[in-house]
Amino acid sequence: MSDVKQSLQDKLQQLEKGLFLMSVDRKRALSVHETVDLIEELRGVVASAKADANKL
Repeated sequence: MSDVKQSLQDKLQQLEKGLFLMSVDRKRALSVHETVDLIEELRGVVASAKADANKL
């Protein structure tokens, strides 16, 4: 698998984990501060994934 495809898969896994952390499926809710930090982190992941997608 190419490096770009692997990178995209890794970023999708990060997004999936982040969405789970904010979901109702969790036993403990994130604090507002934790949620804001996670959203900012996931925004960075999306930006990086978009850059990788442009390389394809």
